[in-house]
Amino acid sequence: MAVTDRIAGGRPVDLPAEAGAIDNPRFEPNDDWLRKAAPEQQQTAAWRWFATRFDDPVDARPHDDEGHYLYQDGEPCRADQLLRERFGTLSPSPVLEGLIEAIRAEVGNDWVVKRLDKFGG
Repeated sequence: MAVTDRIAGGRPVDLPAEAGAIDNPRFEPNDDWLRKAAPEQQQTAAWRWFATRFDDPVDARPHDDEGHYLYQDGEPCRADQLLRERFGTLSPSPVLEGLIEAIRAEVGNDWVVKRLDKFGG
């Protein structure tokens, strides 16, 4: 089950226009909106922010003959740290921790910086 499915129990969660430019290559939520949003919307916005910046290393990094990923630029990045730094003062702890647990259960806590192509920014 994908992380987005875990957020709302398998239901899609739409973000309103006031949440931010959801179609940008790097989604940046509107913090004022986020503070007032429903918990599922807060998790969805935080996930979209995260997923537009970081990738699962399985999909994004090569590995050596022993299965160790070949990280670049100080990677891997820790999902829990990144999300708490960005959203810790905006979302209640249980909301944010629920997202972090969904991410850990699906992929793990180690992620890598998403490399955007020349057209995506």
